[in-house]
Amino acid sequence: MTIEFFIAKKHLLERKKQSFLAILGIAIGIIVLIVSIAIGNGLDKNMINGILSISPHILIDNGGYNIEDYKKIEENLSNINGISGIVPQFSTQGILKYQNNFINAMLGIKVEGISEDKLINDMNFKEKIVAGNINFSKLTSILLGKELFDQLGAKVGDKVQLISAENKKIYLTIVGVFQTGYLEHDTTLVIIPLKTAQIISDSGEVVKNIDVRLKNPYDAYKINDIIKNKINYRSRTWGELNSTLLKSISLEKTVMIVLVSLIIIVAGFVIGVILNMMVREKTKDIGILRSIGYSKKTIINTFLLEGIFLGGIGIFLGLIFSAFILYLIENFLFEKLTAIYYLTSIPVDISFFEISIIVISAFIIIILSSFFPALKAGNLNPVEALKYE
Repeated sequence: MTIEFFIAKKHLLERKKQSFLAILGIAIGIIVLIVSIAIGNGLDKNMINGILSISPHILIDNGGYNIEDYKKIEENLSNINGISGIVPQFSTQGILKYQNNFINAMLGIKVEGISEDKLINDMNFKEKIVAGNINFSKLTSILLGKELFDQLGAKVGDKVQLISAENKKIYLTIVGVFQTGYLEHDTTLVIIPLKTAQIISDSGEVVKNIDVRLKNPYDAYKINDIIKNKINYRSRTWGELNSTLLKSISLEKTVMIVLVSLIIIVAGFVIGVILNMMVREKTKDIGILRSIGYSKKTIINTFLLEGIFLGGIGIFLGLIFSAFILYLIENFLFEKLTAIYYLTSIPVDISFFEISIIVISAFIIIILSSFFPALKAGNLNPVEALKYE
């Protein structure tokens, strides 16, 4: 055990209360930062997954006009590496009417015409079905978002009336209910067979857009460049389609991290104050150590060690309690969170890289807070330190 370690330990044990407060401050800062980032990441990931579950990874459209040669486009794009599915869609607006002995509802909705095989094979939509099933064997079948289904108070097998934008009316049977995890989709979206959408719109065998599904949605920009060279239509990535939302998420996360990081900065300042107090109180001891031959470097290292001990223990405890709190949220508090937020998955997600950045940043703050008191202690003149004793 070196002399620096021995003296640092003795100083900290002599001031247990102050040491405890410094450790507590760092621990709280680490806990709040890690838990906030983990839950924020989880909520953001949940929202993005909800968007990507039904929204296009890459959207091909004709500026609002119909696409007639969609089968040829599908054939041209099918051999591009990274594409998992190509889904022609007929998107339109409509009004949904539902009536029984107790309810008479009329709601504006977004209608997506998609074929059954594309829903199942290219969009993995079976995973989103929470009641009924995907069965478009009849053209009068319809899938409803869960929130919309609950608002209507309907049951699987009930009939609803769809009024198209062209004022065509058709009775459809609810065959299934889906939940994407994205509130807007689950509240306003219905899915019907592609052929049905074409019939009620009097459009013929055309589509409004083509949804390109990717194995990895984050490859969208790279693959979109390839697609642009193969077609004569407009194509946009999901990032471009949701740019406002993604910028908002990024801004909120940045502001949250900056604000929460202030807790660690304040805790680092507390460590600096405590070490300054120790320097004043231990002036005589420092003078004696310098007078018997201990170097300036030894004194500086001693007080730096004190700050590192306080910060290191605080960081360690912060990491342990953060893991415990996230475990509780993940396994026991999820049901309570779903009553407040619209969630379908556990909102906890943090990477080792993010934790490393938090720990490294905290250590830098602690070392900076400890350095100036340590330097002050090292610069004390032994004669000046002892002349009043």
